[in-house]
Order: sequence, then structure tokens, then C-alpha cells
Amino acid sequence: MDTVLFITDLHTGSHVVTLAGVYARAAAHNWRVIEIERDRTTRPLREFVATWRPVGCIMECGKLTEPVDTRRFNIPIVYIDPDPVTLRRPCHAVTNDAAALARRAAAELAALRPAAYAYVGWCSPTSWSIDRGTAFRHEIAARHGACALYDTPWQDTFAVQKRLARWLAAQPRPLGVFAANDYAAEQVAGACTLAGLESPRDVAIVGVDNDELLCENSFPTLTSIQPDFKAAGCLAADLLADLIRDPQLPPRRLPFGPLGLYRRQSTRIVNSNDTRIIRAVERIRRDACSGLTAADVLAEIGLSRRLAEKRFRAATGRTILGEIQEVRFARVLQLLRETDLPIGQLAGLCGWESDSYLKRFFKKRTGLTPRAWRAQQTAAPGGRR
Repeated sequence: MDTVLFITDLHTGSHVVTLAGVYARAAAHNWRVIEIERDRTTRPLREFVATWRPVGCIMECGKLTEPVDTRRFNIPIVYIDPDPVTLRRPCHAVTNDAAALARRAAAELAALRPAAYAYVGWCSPTSWSIDRGTAFRHEIAARHGACALYDTPWQDTFAVQKRLARWLAAQPRPLGVFAANDYAAEQVAGACTLAGLESPRDVAIVGVDNDELLCENSFPTLTSIQPDFKAAGCLAADLLADLIRDPQLPPRRLPFGPLGLYRRQSTRIVNSNDTRIIRAVERIRRDACSGLTAADVLAEIGLSRRLAEKRFRAATGRTILGEIQEVRFARVLQLLRETDLPIGQLAGLCGWESDSYLKRFFKKRTGLTPRAWRAQQTAAPGGRR
């Protein structure tokens, strides 16, 4: 069995999912994968190469400031989202598809029909932030007109929120904002609060990464696009296998796209000024898959059933039970598309009263059984491996 090194800054966040993609393909290539976290060691890369004698290396290092000389170690290397310094030399790489991210963000914001659009970049000039901003502004220009840009470097979050508040207040409203990532989106949300702007009614916000801890604890909760980091790991592993077989392979750059968009409060307009209805919608989005019932929601709203249902339907276009079922159904589709969980486990995980009830509901909505729907998704171009 051959050894492959997976080098990363730290075993956190997207790096964990990417490594899972590498592991998913390692068995097919008869590899043992050794993970090395650069932030946890001071040893130079050459020592790991000498110790493990790998046949190749996958490198996911956002802090890598200079390219590794592959000739020095005599092993092929595939980079994941490499720094522009690395890309100045011909290299094999798997990169986030900025254009696909921009299209998802533009489509989500355009559905709200904003008067104007804007892109808020990362705190320092980085290639991925610049690429996302360029792609988004191009997408907006082609379909909707001009797109404002906020790319002033920043470090202190409160200071940038004050500057952003002034900048947002000067923009046309309603404004659709695409932020470089969820952390930047959180600064936009904080700036809205400082400026007295309501989100999403005045400023709708879309971020990237779907960092659930951050997105769910922001006010408002943040809509975010989740890149398919597992697909990135799979692509990198297969590209490395090709490179091991043919070291003379011309350099390739393979894009990986978004896995999905997770809609939260920052892009969901509820046609109501009643805070009880707004809180009820958010409670359903958050807890529908945890056994929440219509009776629970009615108790929280604190109105008669007839009046609560009337106001809820006017705000959302659905009954309270219909909204709960919609959230549960969306979660079922996500698990079918993104995981290999047995069909029989989905009802319990998504809050349905029984497996048979879920299957009947699913067949009515899609015309397919959950198993057939999953098979169709897997077989589609770009489907899950």
C-alpha cells in the first residue's frame, strides 16, 4: 500500500470535509493517507517526506506563502485552493469555482428584487475574495446593472462595522449583498444593526462556507452557500492518482462548485411586521426537524388558533403545519443528496412521524420514492460520488 501525505494548516472546518473526500477515494487507489497539520508542527516538510516516503502529496494550505519545489522532493503535488504565488508556477490544482458561487448568490438575491447589489470583500486582498467579487460583479452587470464594491482592508471588527454602516446607509435600498465568506457577512449584519437597517427588508445578505455556528448565532441568521469541500478532496485525490501514473501530465486546474445554498433569515422576507410571526417562522426553520409541532408554534405565537393561522398564512403563504413540513422535506432532500444514510433513518432524523408517512409525502411531491430520487441525483452529471 502506497502512502500519500495530506498537508493542511489545521484540522478544522472545511479541511475536515476535504480530507473526508480524500479518504473516500484512497481505498480505490490503494493509499494510506497521512495527515500533517502545519500549525501543530515546526518540522520542515522534507522530514515528513523522508520519514513516510510518499508517492504523492495533496496540499491544502491557505497560509502557504511560497510554492513547494516538487523537484526537490521528487514527488507529485496537487494543491487545493492555492495562493497566487503558488499558481505563478505551472502546478496541478483544485480550486473553488468562483463563478458558480457568484451565480448562486446572484440568483438568491435577485429573487428579492433589490434596487441595487453590492459585494463586500475579505479583510485583506486575497485571491479567493477578489475572484468571488469579480465573478459576482460580472454576473450582476450582465443581468441587473452596476454592482457596488466594498474592499477596504480591515482588522478590527467593530471599526469595520462602523465604516460599513456608513457605507450601507449611502447605498440604494433594498440592497442585495454578497459577502466574501460568512465572517464578512456577519460584519455586514452587525453594520446593519448600527445603521438602523433591517435585514432582509433593507439589506439582504448571502455569505459563503455555511459555518453553522456562525450563521445560526448571527442576527439575523445568515443565508450561506456551502462549497462542496468533499468533492474537492475527491477531485484532488483522483488528479494526484493521474499525476502519479503520468508525471509528465500537463498542469490542470479543476474547479469544484457549491454543494447548496442554505436559506436563513438574512434573505427570507416575511410579509409581516408582527414580531411573533417572524419569530415563529425562524423557530420552525430551526427546530422543525427536532419534533416541533404546530401546537408548539401556536403556543409561542400566543394568539387564537384561527387568528394565528390567518396571520401566518398571510406572511408566508403556508399554514403552520405546511411550513413545518416544507422545512422537513428540504432536509430530507439534503440528506438524500449529500449522504449515504439508510432511507429508513431519514424520517426520525427529519422530524416525520413515521417512515411510511414520509414516503407517501415524498412520492406525492416528487413522483418518486426516496431511493429512486437519490439514485437519480447520484447518476446526474456532477452528482455525488
